[in-house]
Amino acid sequence: MDKRRYTLEPPEVKLYLVKGDRFTKWSETVPVTMKMDPKGYYLYWTNQSKETEFLDVANIRDTRSGKYAKLPKHPKVRNVFNLDFPNSDHLVKTLTVVTGPDMVNLTYHNFFAYKEKVTQNWAADILSIAYNPSRNNACRQVFMEKIKLDVVFISILSIYKMFPADKKRVEGALASAHLPKGKPGQVRQRKAA
Repeated sequence: MDKRRYTLEPPEVKLYLVKGDRFTKWSETVPVTMKMDPKGYYLYWTNQSKETEFLDVANIRDTRSGKYAKLPKHPKVRNVFNLDFPNSDHLVKTLTVVTGPDMVNLTYHNFFAYKEKVTQNWAADILSIAYNPSRNNACRQVFMEKIKLDVVFISILSIYKMFPADKKRVEGALASAHLPKGKPGQVRQRKAA
């Protein structure tokens, strides 16, 4: 009788995902730097004005690259990326990340890479992390770590934007939570003593 113990290994987050790569997000047509946190919980991108958007990797349903990625329909965006020319090699630089709470209500996040063959690796590795069996079978400690990391990506500026009329109350709430106030940065984790 075989008494080997099987364990679920956490997904391997490759170094290039953590360091990030330069992309252009189609909806705003602005350059962004896309990265993944070292534990592989969140995929996030930062634009030139240092605003950060992030996606929970658990909500990623699909990643598509190359000819399978969603293409822009707006002619201006198509001209910027030279997608109408048959000899264009820009098609291999497209990446679509499909997210949603279920398989019906989907949101498409479309990106265009600056380098060739970047999107194929990103699409494959993001999807392998999202569908790793240890993600759905993790202990409570892992989910608590994930929630703690979620707070790191909230920008102070976005908190001020949520309550534009109550700036004093927002500053008071941030001060009582020992968070930086009046700075356009992000909430940073403090090292435990």
